[in-house]
Amino acid sequence: MIKCITFDLDDTLWAIEPVIAEAEKKFYSWLKKNYPIVTENFDILSLRQLMRKTASDNPDIKHNLTEVRIKGYTYIKDLYKLPDDMPLRSYEYFMKYRNKVTLYDGAEITLTELKKKYMIGTITNGNASLEKIGIKKFFDFEVKAADVGFMKPSPKIFGAALKRANCKPSEMVHIGDSYDKDIIGAKSVNMNYIWLNHKKSEYLDIEKNNIISSISEVPKLLYDW
Repeated sequence: MIKCITFDLDDTLWAIEPVIAEAEKKFYSWLKKNYPIVTENFDILSLRQLMRKTASDNPDIKHNLTEVRIKGYTYIKDLYKLPDDMPLRSYEYFMKYRNKVTLYDGAEITLTELKKKYMIGTITNGNASLEKIGIKKFFDFEVKAADVGFMKPSPKIFGAALKRANCKPSEMVHIGDSYDKDIIGAKSVNMNYIWLNHKKSEYLDIEKNNIISSISEVPKLLYDW
């Protein structure tokens, strides 16, 4: 019997790429106004590449996207001798728009329906704020890579979710869009899973009744189990 459902967030409840693109655009305009020397030397793409390099160069913090971003901004601050508050101001401004997401069609209705019957949590590698997005009311708990110290698909982050929910793997189902992170991770602890397969990729080791193309399909699929 399923008692708890966990969701991935980015690209499961909302599309992340347009959100990040808009956040980067807004942030770049803000940088140009407040720290013009940065935009004289970095374009939007090179700033994104800097964050990726910061993560790869610092494996001890790569699971914490907040620390990675602040460390990247700190590098810029030191490079151009900017004020000490530049990294935190930059992070807060970027996150203001990173949390302006548009839920997929049917996502809120689905969460509302599932909340009536199940405990609901998140398992995410990201740093989105459920509170600022306005959907925290649907969730009983959050499990973030930044807090656990391990990213999906590590069994440790899925194990942390099982502990938070006080459930057996057979009593939980994880829903996510990434085969490599969500599905492999759930399978590693024998947790049930539903793959939100936007791209209609094919994997031979997944039963067809564990695959959906829309978040709206979740309630019916669970009721049929």
